[in-house]
Amino acid sequence: MLKSTFHTHSRFDDGACDLEDYVLSALKKGFSVLGFSAHAPVLFDSEWNMKQEAWDEYIALTKSLRDKYGDRIEIYTGLETDFYKGCTDWRNKKGIDYTIGAVHFIQNPETGKYYAFDGSRQEFEENLEVNFGGDIRRLVAGYYGLVREMLMKMTPNIVAHLDVIRKNNQGGRFFDEDEEWYREEVLNTLEVVALTHAVLEINTGGISRGYMTTPYPSRWILEYCLDMDIPVMVNSDAHHPDALDCSFEEAYELLRDVGFKSQRILYRGEWKDVGL
Repeated sequence: MLKSTFHTHSRFDDGACDLEDYVLSALKKGFSVLGFSAHAPVLFDSEWNMKQEAWDEYIALTKSLRDKYGDRIEIYTGLETDFYKGCTDWRNKKGIDYTIGAVHFIQNPETGKYYAFDGSRQEFEENLEVNFGGDIRRLVAGYYGLVREMLMKMTPNIVAHLDVIRKNNQGGRFFDEDEEWYREEVLNTLEVVALTHAVLEINTGGISRGYMTTPYPSRWILEYCLDMDIPVMVNSDAHHPDALDCSFEEAYELLRDVGFKSQRILYRGEWKDVGL
């Protein structure tokens, strides 16, 4: 089985260590393919995202690492792109091999301030109160509505951590995942994923960072993905080189148990299905 991850963060954004540290860790851990995916620059202040002035260095450094280590591991240059009103379309930027599409923020139309869907508990609650009047169903609908809009307007190669709003919902604090209204929002979103042929990631980053005990998305979502022929891939969303393969065996086993036989990855310059 080919070991790969296309979702990583380094000193260029909100991760730790240099890009080369990730390459060396990937080689040590037996990876065949490694993708870099810095949070793309945004048009507002964000401590998570790469600064525009770092763009040229990011592109040049990933290329130099590909030249240096390309005979031992495939290296691709990607971006995790944020979708919000007025956002930049990064899909055809020179030097970019793929994009991971995500919704992290929503802008308040009155103040212009951006609020995070997956920040701290305090940030989540502030977003809930300020932008949705304390109505969790409105927040959930707002989040998944933005994901669907992203998929239709700026279809990425990969869909990031689809149900990341679970991050602050441990123990069902804000909503019940089993309720029909919630599942309807998710299923409506999966229909758009299927239409666009994007790859849905199984993301173990919440586990490595101590927020979650299971990957994104939930198992029941993966079961629908199988029925809907939505391709999947396992990604670590690593923010440190040591976390490159965090909980990968458990993620592979989860996919096999659901019924998946393969994952779709970028390999030898093409999107291919490789066995699990």
